[in-house]
Amino acid sequence: MLAAFGTFCITVIAVPLAVRWTLNNAGRAHAVTLTLATGSAYASRPSVGIPEAVFGSLENLQSGTALETTGASRATLDFSAPFTNQALGAVILYSDTQLVLLRANTPRFEFSPQPHLIDLSLRRGRLRASAAAGTTRAVQLLVRTPQANITLDAAGIVSVEVTAGETSVSVRGGSATVTTLAGTLQLAADERTIVRTGDSELVVLRGQRNLVRNGNFAAAITTGWTTFRNRADAAEAPGDVQLSAQQGRTAVMLARRGINWAEAGIKQDLKYDVRDLRKLSLHLDLWLSFQDLRNCGTLGTECPLMLRIEYSDADGRAMEWLQGFYYLASTDAGTSKRCVVCSPPTSEHQSTSRATWHAYDSPNLLELFKTGGRPPVSINTISLYASGHSFESYVAAVELLAED
Repeated sequence: MLAAFGTFCITVIAVPLAVRWTLNNAGRAHAVTLTLATGSAYASRPSVGIPEAVFGSLENLQSGTALETTGASRATLDFSAPFTNQALGAVILYSDTQLVLLRANTPRFEFSPQPHLIDLSLRRGRLRASAAAGTTRAVQLLVRTPQANITLDAAGIVSVEVTAGETSVSVRGGSATVTTLAGTLQLAADERTIVRTGDSELVVLRGQRNLVRNGNFAAAITTGWTTFRNRADAAEAPGDVQLSAQQGRTAVMLARRGINWAEAGIKQDLKYDVRDLRKLSLHLDLWLSFQDLRNCGTLGTECPLMLRIEYSDADGRAMEWLQGFYYLASTDAGTSKRCVVCSPPTSEHQSTSRATWHAYDSPNLLELFKTGGRPPVSINTISLYASGHSFESYVAAVELLAED
C-alpha cells in the first residue's frame, strides 16, 4: 500500500512537471544559411558525412554541422526564425576559422519563456557575431571556445578570436558575459579581454577604442551625426536619410529615386590625433538594395554607398580617402571601379552582393594613408553617403578602431 501510494504521489508530481518542461523547452530549428563572400569554405553536415565545398550559399544547415574557411576567406551565417523568417542573428567567419553549429532553435510554443537560442563552438580562427534587435522574444547567442563561454546580450555585437592557448573577446556594441573556470566577467561596448589557458584572473582591457560615436545607431541619427543632401536639380527629390529596421538590425537608410545626380548621407566630426597610434582600422556592416549606375559612375565617385575620411598631415594640409561599395558591375571602359579624380591614396571600390549584409574590414589606415606621401596627423571627419541618380543603401555598423 505504501509503495503504491508513493508511486501515485511521484506520478502526480512528475507528470505535470515533465509536461511543463516539454512545453517550455520544445523547439523548432532555425533556418540557417551559409553564404560565401570570398575565398573557400567547407561544410560537414551530419546528414552528408563528408565536407562539402560551398559555392554561393548553403541553406538549411543542421545542428552538428562543422564549418571551415581557408586562406583569405570570409563567409556569413544567417539565422532566421522558423515560419516567420524573422532575422535573429548573423555570424561572420574570417580566414582559417573552424566553427561547429551546436544548436539553433526557437521555442515551439509562444508561451514558453525560453529565448531564441544560437549556440556555437569556435575551435579556431575569428568570428564576429551579432544578435538581432527588436525581436519580441529575446535572442541568446552563445559562443563556446576552449577557454571560455561568451554570451552575447540582445542587439549586441562581439568579435571572438581563438589562437593557440587563448581566446580574445572584444565587444563592439551592447554587452557580453565571459564565463570561465575562474569566474564571470561583464564587458560593455569598446571593452575586451583575453582568456588564456590556465589563467586564474579575468581583466577588462581597453586598448582598442571606437572613435565613432553612435556607430551602431542605437540612438537617433542626431546623436553624433549630422545629415546632408545635395542634388543637381532642385525640382527632384533630395533623398531620404533615416533610421530603419533592416533584417533584424537598426540601420541608417540612404535612399532616393531620381534622374539627375544627387547624394545623401551622414557626417561626424572626430578631430582625433593619431600620431601615437599603432593601428587604425575601419569596419562597416552594409546592405545595398538598389543602384542605377553601373560600378560607380564614369569618375568612380557615384557608388550606392561611399565612405569618406578627411584627415590632415603634419603641414596641416587637408587630405581625404574614399572607399566605395557597389553590386551592379560592368566591364565597360566608360565606368570606373576607382575614384579617377582623387589624389593618392586611392583604393579600388568593393563589389558586394545585392540585398545581403556585407562586412568590410579595412587594412591599417595609418599605413594606407602613408602611401599617399603625407602621413596622417589628425583624423578630422568620417562621412557615409550614397551618390548617383537612384539608390537605396543601409549601414548598420560604423567602427573606426584605434589601437595604442
